Formats: sequence, C-alpha cells, structure tokens
Amino acid sequence: MNETTKILYEKAKFFKDRELVVHISKKNNWFHNGKIIVLKHDFIILMDEITGEMPIFFDEIFEIEKREEKE
Repeated sequence: MNETTKILYEKAKFFKDRELVVHISKKNNWFHNGKIIVLKHDFIILMDEITGEMPIFFDEIFEIEKREEKE
C-alpha cells in the first residue's frame, strides 16, 4: 500500500466509523456522495445517494472529504 492509499484508507475508516456522508472526487473528474458501507485495503463500497451500492478502488480516488449538509 503506497502512502497516498494509506492516507485515503485512514480517512475512509474515520468517515465509516462515524457513519458520516462523504464526497468522493475521482481522478476522472467524476464524484460520488454517500456513506461508506464496506472498507477493504484496496477499495470501498459506497452507498451512493443516486446510484446505490458501488465499489470504488483507492487508485481511482483523488480525495475523500465530509460532505456538506444539504439545505
């Protein structure tokens, strides 16, 4: 696991443990919003607000951050 993947893994673990909604920016300029329901060493499974359950590999992720609350 490289340093970037370690950082993304620790952030994902933090958000999953606290059941926070996240905003994930991918390297291909797409993004997803939802809750992390499964965390593995090389990927997560996200319950996306629009498309439902989906796997996302850490190699695809540019950034993971807490999603701002909707108004």
